Amino acid sequence: MTIVIITHEMESTFHVADRITVLNNGKQIVTGTKDEIRSYEDERIVNMLNRMPAVKEMDGDDYIHQLKK
Repeated sequence: MTIVIITHEMESTFHVADRITVLNNGKQIVTGTKDEIRSYEDERIVNMLNRMPAVKEMDGDDYIHQLKK
């Protein structure tokens, strides 16, 4: 049986899934087991697993400008 779960919460995913596919902007980055995902060296995967945002710092005015878009 196959079940599709869409989430950003990886620890829960690691507990329930045999195989995991990670997408970024609709494009597949990697598919593998939890151990393969954890050891994948793509910066986006590492940042997601370490819960690091893609934008580390942003000027307050730039942040407000983005909210208005």
